[in-house]
Amino acid sequence: MKTAVLMATYNGEKLIEKQLDSIKNQVLSPDYVIIRDDGSTDGTVQFVRNYIKQNNLVGWDIVQNEKNLGWRLNFRQLLIDSQNTDADVIFLSDQDDVWHLEKNIKQVEILSSHSEIEVLSADTEFNVSTSEATIPTNYVFKDNTQELSKFPIERFYKAGFRQGMTLAIKKEFIERFLKYWQEDYNLLPHDALIECLAGLLEVGYNLNESVAIHNRHETNASGKAVVTLKSSKELHIQELYAKYQGYYEIVYKVLQDNNSSLAQVEKKYYEFTKRRIANAKSGNFFKTFEQVIRDWKNYEHASSRIRDILFAFKK
Repeated sequence: MKTAVLMATYNGEKLIEKQLDSIKNQVLSPDYVIIRDDGSTDGTVQFVRNYIKQNNLVGWDIVQNEKNLGWRLNFRQLLIDSQNTDADVIFLSDQDDVWHLEKNIKQVEILSSHSEIEVLSADTEFNVSTSEATIPTNYVFKDNTQELSKFPIERFYKAGFRQGMTLAIKKEFIERFLKYWQEDYNLLPHDALIECLAGLLEVGYNLNESVAIHNRHETNASGKAVVTLKSSKELHIQELYAKYQGYYEIVYKVLQDNNSSLAQVEKKYYEFTKRRIANAKSGNFFKTFEQVIRDWKNYEHASSRIRDILFAFKK
């Protein structure tokens, strides 16, 4: 199996070398390393170019985005890039972590011997460097005493089961959803989409073994809420559209393509999310309140109901 590593960078000059080393020194060397920089204002791009040249790294390349996309769309673009290679397995990489040197070969061996697995995550160790850093709460699998745990079927949007930097994905799985991911769905995290969709399709598993050190610090891009109670109504509506509607539309269409019995369930949440957006845009509190009562069971959790009501009062 040929492999490709996709790395998103942004102002990572001081952080990136250890991760580049851990990719370069993998027991299973990657055939491609595609690095996409999202408008760094430090020396990240030149550092990476020098690193590639000094180490004579064939198949490695760094591309600069013409404009800042944000980390979510940057990873979307990297996934598009991966489809232009002949790699069979795609790995996702952040700029500030450190992989164990046997990470890739362990995951490729599992994917090679388990045809039913298309997405394979894994456990990590956490290195928390500052008090401001958030610490992810990992999903607890029911069968976590086994080597592999199957992803659960989550009908609602969920933030995912493991960090995206642990993912090994068969190329054909990416083809399933990428065609439906519109550019204006710019608040949709790639790892949540991939992992939840893999669970719904019953092709996602976790390797219950640490494969990397995940560094957490105050500048981590993920783990931060897009919308808080202090946010504008405009941002509230934008997230409903660019994250939740995007998620449910993609998932519904992929499940439909695969003749899944869950397609109509996800279509229901997709249609519900469109109603949420329409009512939020209307500015009519009574419509929103009626929606909360009528669609009570379609909300992921109670905080989502409260959020809709509170933002209905905002101009």
